[in-house]
Amino acid sequence: MSSARRMVSVGFVSFSLALGAGLGLGTAPALAAGDANQTACPFETESSPGFRTYLPDCRAYELVTPPYKDGALLLTQPAAISSDGEHVIVGAQGAFAASGNEWFEGNRNPDLAVYELTRTAGGWQPTALTPPATRYPHGAIMAASTADELQTTLWGLATTTLELNEDIYLREPGGTFAEVGPGVAPEVSGDGLQFESELNLAGASADLTHSVFWIEAFSGAERLAHEGHSNLWPGDTTKGGYYSLYEYVGTGNTAPTLVGISDGSTVVGGVTLPAGQVISRCGTELGSGGEGIGSASRDTYNAVSQDGETVFFTAHAAPQCSGPGEPTVNELYARVGQSKTVAISEPSLPAGECTSPEPCSGATPKEAVFQGASENGGRVFFLSEQPLVNGAPAAGVKLYEARLEGATVSQVVDVSVDPTSGQSPEVQGVVRVCEDGQRVYFVAKGKLTGADAVAGRNPETAEPEESADNLYVYNPESHSLTFVVTLLTAAEETALSTEESTEASKVEELAFGRAFRAEEEAVSHGASAEEAFHIFLQVEAREKKDLKGTLGPSGTLAADRNVWQVEDARPAQATADGGVFLFSSSADLTPGDESKVPQLFEYDAVTQKLSRVSISQGATYSDDGNASTFDEAAHIPTQTFVDEDLPTAESFGSALSGDGSKVLFTTAARLAPQAVGGVTNVYEYREGNVYLVSDGHDASLTAENPTVKLLGSDSSGQDAFFLSADQLVPQDSETQGVLYDAREDGGFPAPALVAGCSGETCRGTTSTTPELQLPGSTSQAGGGNLPPPVQAKPPAKPKPKPLTRAQKLAKALKACMSKRNKQKRASCQAEARKAFAAKVTAAKSTRRAR
Repeated sequence: MSSARRMVSVGFVSFSLALGAGLGLGTAPALAAGDANQTACPFETESSPGFRTYLPDCRAYELVTPPYKDGALLLTQPAAISSDGEHVIVGAQGAFAASGNEWFEGNRNPDLAVYELTRTAGGWQPTALTPPATRYPHGAIMAASTADELQTTLWGLATTTLELNEDIYLREPGGTFAEVGPGVAPEVSGDGLQFESELNLAGASADLTHSVFWIEAFSGAERLAHEGHSNLWPGDTTKGGYYSLYEYVGTGNTAPTLVGISDGSTVVGGVTLPAGQVISRCGTELGSGGEGIGSASRDTYNAVSQDGETVFFTAHAAPQCSGPGEPTVNELYARVGQSKTVAISEPSLPAGECTSPEPCSGATPKEAVFQGASENGGRVFFLSEQPLVNGAPAAGVKLYEARLEGATVSQVVDVSVDPTSGQSPEVQGVVRVCEDGQRVYFVAKGKLTGADAVAGRNPETAEPEESADNLYVYNPESHSLTFVVTLLTAAEETALSTEESTEASKVEELAFGRAFRAEEEAVSHGASAEEAFHIFLQVEAREKKDLKGTLGPSGTLAADRNVWQVEDARPAQATADGGVFLFSSSADLTPGDESKVPQLFEYDAVTQKLSRVSISQGATYSDDGNASTFDEAAHIPTQTFVDEDLPTAESFGSALSGDGSKVLFTTAARLAPQAVGGVTNVYEYREGNVYLVSDGHDASLTAENPTVKLLGSDSSGQDAFFLSADQLVPQDSETQGVLYDAREDGGFPAPALVAGCSGETCRGTTSTTPELQLPGSTSQAGGGNLPPPVQAKPPAKPKPKPLTRAQKLAKALKACMSKRNKQKRASCQAEARKAFAAKVTAAKSTRRAR
């Protein structure tokens, strides 16, 4: 470091010491003191006001969102983090950075504004991505490109005030919006558009040049409401009430192309379909599409390959579409290069794959359920009860791997081979398919291997148990199968289910009793019957929420099963090659683990070592992480692979560094001396140790949930992004949650002091309103130069009008449309109408009779 730069830095140190003491931020040491696991850190880091000695890896807090953000509430979705940690995309219910949009004001964007936050030498700088409402009254982000560090984003935009994706656009680097193609079919364009008229994003390539959309075909009643018009494009013969898939490639398209169609040689139901004909009139969906066999649920993991050239989809069978040329069961296909359609679950197998008298020869077709693919589209994994290859048993759910070479299936492998001939492996579902396809982790109740020497595992779980939830890892290169651990035995599942049922009954009884007493008290104080009923509902809901999990286990069994069966949000992560695997379980898998709620575990597939991640620092806090209530369970961010208005999965929710050496997670258990018990905090696990990443005592709530939330990290684990309402640097003037980055070798110098004055010079002029001088700039100052002072905050904007009941209902119904499962969507819509469309009319006598 040059002497001149060192002198400037020393000046910042003096200021940060004084300011930090005044704000209660702690003091940054003037001499190298190191931190929780480093003996010394860079001088620029230790001298920054964001440095804390309890942080690991020479991390220092950096304020990512600007100090002034219109009081905006930050959302964890949409959220995206670039692989280098230099760019972050967030959504906010507020206007800043010249967004030109207001939260539900007149004809402005009604949902939220989206911002890119970029790290510069002068700090983090915000840029509004949502186009001005004067140009597009509705603008919803759909995805962010992982190929160019989030610089390209996919949007649904509308030129009317309706909340619709009238057209699809790419926001290219530099801010130009290039139209991809129309978002509504020509027959209904401008025809009293409804939510059901628009395309919904299902998946996209890494660079977003290939995007796949779904739409539900109008039912008969909906077509009548639109004067007989269809919301499908010409040539699509999908029946009403079923889903159809479309694809856009590049920009400047006049219409999307169908995905689930024959290439002219596709055989369905014994009939060779002509080119362009839909494979199933009862619908095609990306990936598995809807709930499948057993406990498997909707999965779209890498269903669109990274380059967009391969799209895996399910063609549905239904009684309404039976007959020649229609699938007899749900079948898995791949659309390759926008020109070839390849059968995956009923392929023309290579010679020797299925020979007589094997059970696969002439087997009755059984449905296939997509479970994930490698990012290059060369390997796809799916479940099926049908024996497809030699050696596959006749009965039971099996896990298959199909390998593609171009537009041809070159090999099909039964991954879940049971060593007992003819015995079913009883596969429950896939936990994770690794990006390069080298490993796949899955759960099966069959005993598929003998004992495996996994270090760190409890001795009693040394080998798989019949009828238990056994976790395995399969290596396609060596065709080897390794047992990892038993997640839950049959006896443990039964006992846990009984305990949770008992707990739920106790909570229901206590909550009802307390609510009933509150209602009676309200009546005794003169409240009307309707007012008292509202009090009853409020107290009952609050008590159920507060009591849940305090009288016994609650939610644990569902959390355990979610490891392999929850829709596209499995709480498990892995490195690209699957060498390190992170998952949760309530089972006692390692010595010293006695927790009654889900904890985090890390498995090293190379060394075959199992370690518990959610342990305490020094093994002295919160009983070494052995939490007793569900609120203290350890969590990692949910990676939602495809959802409405969300960036792509690779850029969201990463808790595991690329090399597997660091794990970020949250828990309310006190795992470090600086942490307060019962308060949600962010921690880092590294080399067998746990360190605090958030400040340890932010107990604030947002919408009745902890404000502290982990968004994730960059690929190296250098950046740890989280929300907090605590002031961790002087620039943070918000009382709501803001976004911080606990960055390795990070931190910016303290804000510059405004030059002082003396005598009459301090008075200034009285003819104009004085300018408010705030420390620093709209971001944290960096480098060695003093930043200009911040301009005064703009005048407060008029408070937006509260939403009408109709507006609330419309927004709630739109949110329900993101639920692909028809039953869940119908339930959501019913709840929305119940909440916003009708007044409470239930009589007290009816309520008490429950």
